[in-house]
Amino acid sequence: MWLAASLAFVLVVAAVGGYLVYRHLNGNLAHTAIEIVGKRPAEGLGKSQNILLIGSDTRSFKGGSKFGADIAGARSDTTILVHLAADGKKAILVSIPRDTYTKIPACKLHGGQVSAPTMNRFNAAFSIGGPSCTIATVEHLTHLRIDHFVEVNFAGFQRMVDALGGVDVCLTHPIDDPVRTNPATGGTIGSGLVISAGHHTLHGKDALGFVRSRYAVGDGSDLGRIKNQQVFLASMIRKATSTGLLLHPLRLYSFLNAATKSIRTDPGFGLPQLKSLAGKLHGLKPGKVGLLTVPLSDPNAYVTIGGLQASVVFWDKSRANMLWSALRSDGPLPGTEPRPSGSPSPSASPLVVAPSAIHVRVLNGTGQSGLAHKVADELRSRGFVVDGVGDANSSAYTSSIVRYGVDRNESSQTLTAAVPGSNRQQDGTLGSTLELIVGSDYAGTRSVTISSPTATPTPRPSLDVVTAQHDVCTA
Repeated sequence: MWLAASLAFVLVVAAVGGYLVYRHLNGNLAHTAIEIVGKRPAEGLGKSQNILLIGSDTRSFKGGSKFGADIAGARSDTTILVHLAADGKKAILVSIPRDTYTKIPACKLHGGQVSAPTMNRFNAAFSIGGPSCTIATVEHLTHLRIDHFVEVNFAGFQRMVDALGGVDVCLTHPIDDPVRTNPATGGTIGSGLVISAGHHTLHGKDALGFVRSRYAVGDGSDLGRIKNQQVFLASMIRKATSTGLLLHPLRLYSFLNAATKSIRTDPGFGLPQLKSLAGKLHGLKPGKVGLLTVPLSDPNAYVTIGGLQASVVFWDKSRANMLWSALRSDGPLPGTEPRPSGSPSPSASPLVVAPSAIHVRVLNGTGQSGLAHKVADELRSRGFVVDGVGDANSSAYTSSIVRYGVDRNESSQTLTAAVPGSNRQQDGTLGSTLELIVGSDYAGTRSVTISSPTATPTPRPSLDVVTAQHDVCTA
């Protein structure tokens, strides 16, 4: 969200007061130095940057007690690694699950002492040593150098959303997550959000409830909440970079004024640096902003922490290491590399990828209510894996379209064959999930025959990446 606002910074300064505005916004920022114990990874190649976005759940602010006065301290329940390419043409946002079980290295404490290394959930690092300890833990896990951090708390998040005029989201299921007593601890749980399925424009309090809701989302774990956060961020990026906002300097100023009052950064990441970054990223479109979660091998594990059984998640080390390697080299993400020019043409290729190996997102490109869910059910009956449903960017599609990334050519052929009348369309911003936009000529699905199951190519390691361009409904 901060990056989206920074793109427009130069326009704001030019429009509403030059130096005085600049000095005012710069004076809003709070800073904390990054203090790391021990050796740090080398700086990235070229001029790429890694910025850690940290969502603090501290209640230590005016009105914070309404979020649960019984919850002391602060944790980083939301942590997102933002990688900005050296050429300014793309950005990758990687969500790090708070329940990741990992080594937290030695960290400098608030009183100047140094903590001993320990095994714990990832979000404990922030409680131990604030942003610096969280950064040290991320660097230990990824071997990526973190250049800067941006921390925002509950109150700041609400102010920024309100300054944007609210953010649009789409829900496939209602969320019923009132604040209530936790029978196990006697404290309170719940985000306070009670909302129906469908399209909504969320403002401060409800927007915060949406990105905090966990118990009433998916299986109640942090992973469902992360998906909602990614959907919300994508919508926020689209709104913050929209032409309508850019053409209203006073609204832009209102957003930047709220943002600079709401965040804490390191001293090396003030307004001068953000102004420079804005110039570098000028023209970056939502379709070039990818959002994903660290690949996991076991999302439902249990370990003993402090003598108690705790729910944790473990990373898929092989796929995660490939992700970090790609970011270190500022290269394409795994599975998105272009195929050699000598690859067989789609028309000459048999169907070699079985439906069970194909993940698809179904989008309704018509005005017919419930069509996406109907098609999703039909595809599941044919063996496809449906990752989600939603609305397309228009309701005027006459023909169905299968959209696919460069490494999903064979998969797109199978899906197209299963949806008669559909056409294929390559999109380099898509990752491992295909999209089916259902048009008004949709006439059902059909079973497909795989020519030679033994010839099914071994898929290259890929990641479930979505871009900020697409408005997708979330569960």
